[in-house]
Amino acid sequence: MQLAPLRFTKIEGTAVSVSVTSAEEAKAAVKELRHRKRELKFLRSALMKRKKAARAKRPKKAKAPKSGFETFVDDMRWGVSAMLEQGKASEQTPRKPTVAEIEAEVRTIDEVIHNIDGCILQLEGKLLRRD
Repeated sequence: MQLAPLRFTKIEGTAVSVSVTSAEEAKAAVKELRHRKRELKFLRSALMKRKKAARAKRPKKAKAPKSGFETFVDDMRWGVSAMLEQGKASEQTPRKPTVAEIEAEVRTIDEVIHNIDGCILQLEGKLLRRD
């Protein structure tokens, strides 16, 4: 997902830094940080929905073993489909992320949101001191 560009803020990994020279820039940076925080919360909620959907899928129940004839028919079906698809370029479908990968991404987003909150507090504290 592509997020909006930032003027005063730099986010590298989970580290968040802000460079401002005036009170007006600090106010704009606070708005910018709040906007990025909302974007990340939206992204986090989408990831949590994907995680919930991935967890909800249960493995299928074990089926009875196939008879010899069923195995033969499956092998023939596989062979015919392999011959028909031989001339076609097979496209790699992107694999779905695992629950563990989604959880790692959510943890990263949580850490960035935490660091954004820290930057907002620092900027607001400096703005209060100046006024």
